[in-house]
Amino acid sequence: MRKLAFAGAAACAVAISAQIAAAQTGSCSINSTAASPAPCVVTSTHSFTIPSLLTLNMSGFTGAGTAMSLNAPTTMADYTSSTIQMPTNGPTYTVSANRNYKVQISAATAAFTGPYAKPASDLLWSNTNGSGYVGLTTTPTDMTSGGPTTASAPVGVFYKTSYNIATDVPGSYQIDVKFTLVAP
Repeated sequence: MRKLAFAGAAACAVAISAQIAAAQTGSCSINSTAASPAPCVVTSTHSFTIPSLLTLNMSGFTGAGTAMSLNAPTTMADYTSSTIQMPTNGPTYTVSANRNYKVQISAATAAFTGPYAKPASDLLWSNTNGSGYVGLTTTPTDMTSGGPTTASAPVGVFYKTSYNIATDVPGSYQIDVKFTLVAP
């Protein structure tokens, strides 16, 4: 009885294998008495998918990993008025992409953590050293955009931090800044 069951299962497996093989092959045949019979054609559809490939490479952070130390007043002489702005050179980045892209910047929160809620907008950024500074917000803002490239030109990020002698409470402050690569 077992030999019969095994023989039946083997025959079934052979039949299924033949069906799979037939489904994976193409065939045609010509059966004609004409001197120039019509050709026999097997058409095979070939396909592939190209994924969106985008990479944001950042370097030049001042601390461990992606930590960034912002310049702050260290002496009373730094306060030339009640509100000052101190520059800090930030990181640089390049993009590699096989499609159009944008790089955006935003604050993770509306305020720094610390002794008081120093507004995120007190951290200003620009891609041009010395001009065009904009206060950081929680809404992503376009920094740069481009098209397909194996490596974009390096883009620098420049900061100015606003300090107010009357409102900025002494202590340590932190804010997370997000750099977002977008495929529009």
